[in-house]
Amino acid sequence: MQATSSEEHASVSGSTDHVDVAPLEISREGRLAARVFSLTLIVSGVVLIVVAWDEMWRVCGAVDTPCEQRAAGAVLLTMGSVAAMAWGVWIQIHLRRRVLDPSGSSRYVWALGVLVALGCIFIAARIPAFTCDRGRFDDALTVCQHPPSISEPTSWLLLKQAIVVSGLVAGLVVAARPRNVRVTAPLAVAVWVVGAGWLIIDTMA
Repeated sequence: MQATSSEEHASVSGSTDHVDVAPLEISREGRLAARVFSLTLIVSGVVLIVVAWDEMWRVCGAVDTPCEQRAAGAVLLTMGSVAAMAWGVWIQIHLRRRVLDPSGSSRYVWALGVLVALGCIFIAARIPAFTCDRGRFDDALTVCQHPPSISEPTSWLLLKQAIVVSGLVAGLVVAARPRNVRVTAPLAVAVWVVGAGWLIIDTMA
């Protein structure tokens, strides 16, 4: 009995070791989501490096100036872009080793949900909280200054909040519905492109 028990234990241990070493099975939906997410990382990284390239090598005449701050920001942005590109390449390489199985993992769909949520947050962040039909907005007094009078600004706070909440809900829906990935993947990329693109244009252009 002890010998049999030892053999069974060895068999289970060997099976467990094999599971630990073997690549995790992945579903078709998970594979598509992984490809879309990794390509989005790679393309976004390339675009960010191209946009930040001139700022990174800009020669500034003084320390602690807007020029110096933009150059430092461009360096950090480039480093983050290289890391994102490396992650995307790693996903592509690792994906080739994974076994395709209908009951396999679809967790990369959650990454698409994150893209949707972040894209909406970026969009909301670029919308001003208050705008003035005429004059200049005063941050301290929260009014529109147009001497000799002032007026109330138009508030966009509810819109900004609605976009963030909608983005979070949409991200959860995308993550929870892997079988709809053929529809949600292009949506996730589109929202990410709009949000991240708007952010880049406003901050780096």
